[in-house]
Amino acid sequence: MQLTAVAGKLVHEVRKLIDEEIIIIDHAGTIIASTDNSRIGSYHEGAIHAFNNREKLIINKQDERSWKGVKAGINLPVFFNQEAVCVIGITGDPKHVSPYAELLKKMTEMFIQESYHIEQAESQSRLMEFFVFEWHQLQTFNELFLQKAKLLGVDVHADRIITLGEFKTEEIIEPHVWRTLQIYIRQQHPNDIAVRWGRNQFVILSIADFIGSKVQQLKKLSKLQKKLEESSGYKVCAGVSSRAPGSAFRSAFFKAERSLKIAFPSSGIIFDEDLKIEVLLDEVTAETRQEYLTRTIQELLPNEELLKTLSMYFACDLSLKETAAALHIHINTLHYRLKRIEDLTRLNPRKLADLVTMYLALSVLDKHTN
Repeated sequence: MQLTAVAGKLVHEVRKLIDEEIIIIDHAGTIIASTDNSRIGSYHEGAIHAFNNREKLIINKQDERSWKGVKAGINLPVFFNQEAVCVIGITGDPKHVSPYAELLKKMTEMFIQESYHIEQAESQSRLMEFFVFEWHQLQTFNELFLQKAKLLGVDVHADRIITLGEFKTEEIIEPHVWRTLQIYIRQQHPNDIAVRWGRNQFVILSIADFIGSKVQQLKKLSKLQKKLEESSGYKVCAGVSSRAPGSAFRSAFFKAERSLKIAFPSSGIIFDEDLKIEVLLDEVTAETRQEYLTRTIQELLPNEELLKTLSMYFACDLSLKETAAALHIHINTLHYRLKRIEDLTRLNPRKLADLVTMYLALSVLDKHTN
């Protein structure tokens, strides 16, 4: 545990509550944190006495001449796991600051204990991150990997469903957000594994037998999505794989990643099993997509009105009446626009083969622009 960092944070918080000068001293008598920055790094002889004797030391004005580096006040040893770890001092008339002293000591001990548990949790999280990354890279399980899995309590043979989530930002995600993720998963879904994945993504490995129906799964993920958005201030989207054995983690991850690409523009949650035409488009190169657009709806691209009309026509299942109503135009205007689309593309919006071609082109355009 980095005592100096913890001490600095504690002093920062305490100075908001009381006006008295606060110092924290390590086992060697060095002041490592103080509300008075000029005292940091200086020696405090009284703290050594309090630390070694594991007892409160009251320093009066006359003691300032006989103890090196001290001021009138109270020094208290701070304990963690029944061991003295530092000394906290509060400067001022002992009679005046005495009511604060024990409270300050308890607060310090609680702060150190909390910091320790956070540090331990983060250490465990990093171990799990390395393990999951190794799992992703492996083609087959080896003995060393299986031993690591046993130590971490991970069942690598169980069928899994992989969720790949992403915060929609290029900013670094704050540590408290990752803790929110870990705490939520640990409390709500203790059989799942959740780890950071790169700068702003996370992976959840759920045991398929415990996950319930897709409706239940979506409900759980939506709840987590809302919690993470509130914690981070950023939109969160996710892609979800289909069920796969633990040995096929890499393949399942690819499907979650593919679904995430579709989910990203709308900040939604997309299940890989719901993808249809997207599965084909994901295999098509950018060059081929561009060539297909050139051969089909290239002439429509500068005309946003006609593109919107064609998209709405498909969204309304080719119903002229519903399309006109959705666009707030007269049906004759819709007929005119569809004729313009046919003239520009040489594709007839009323013929099935041409409809399929145009629908595919719009799907390619959506993929191309995202």
